[in-house]
Amino acid sequence: MHLSRLTLNTANPAALRALADPYAMHQLVLSAFPDRENGGPGRVLYRVEPEATCRPPEVLVQSERRPHWEDLDRRVMLTTECKTFSPQFARSQRLRFRLRANPSARRVFQRASEGQPKCSGKRIGVYGEEAQRHWLDSKAEQAGFRVLECRLADRGFVVSRKPAHKEPMRHLCVDVEGILEVTDPDRFLDAIQSGIGSGKAFGFGLLSVARA
Repeated sequence: MHLSRLTLNTANPAALRALADPYAMHQLVLSAFPDRENGGPGRVLYRVEPEATCRPPEVLVQSERRPHWEDLDRRVMLTTECKTFSPQFARSQRLRFRLRANPSARRVFQRASEGQPKCSGKRIGVYGEEAQRHWLDSKAEQAGFRVLECRLADRGFVVSRKPAHKEPMRHLCVDVEGILEVTDPDRFLDAIQSGIGSGKAFGFGLLSVARA
């Protein structure tokens, strides 16, 4: 895998547009990778880092293939950094983590004639800290880790405007930081590579870890 850190130039209109619209950011990030005709981008996850008043906005990008940031308009980026990322994990290892999550679940309904619950294709947000923590614990169990402690910051909705859609898309956004313990190294590595939850094309799901 490859891990990149981009520092955006807020004096550039394209950079400002990407910061304001996750779909525009998605297009900006993917423009550094091959298109489908040339093999596609592979797995790409990204996250706009929490804002800091002392520095320009940064975007963290994790990718299966090496990006070519030099192909982007140089006016969009102030700096770009890229390094190879080959993590290894052990059972019971404790790590600090950061995640921008889209807590959501598919709507469940029951048809009177059949009496069995069914899932619709539409996702609905998971609201309230207790319910969001339960959602996170459920995802953690599937992903080979457990959350020891965490802080959740509900950021409300982020809005994206995709040309093919008449209505804007809304994603519930929750930033999570804390300490986790690895319970299954193989599943955990797969979760690092694949991301957590939905909305990955819109800046959600990148699970970043560091030594505790």
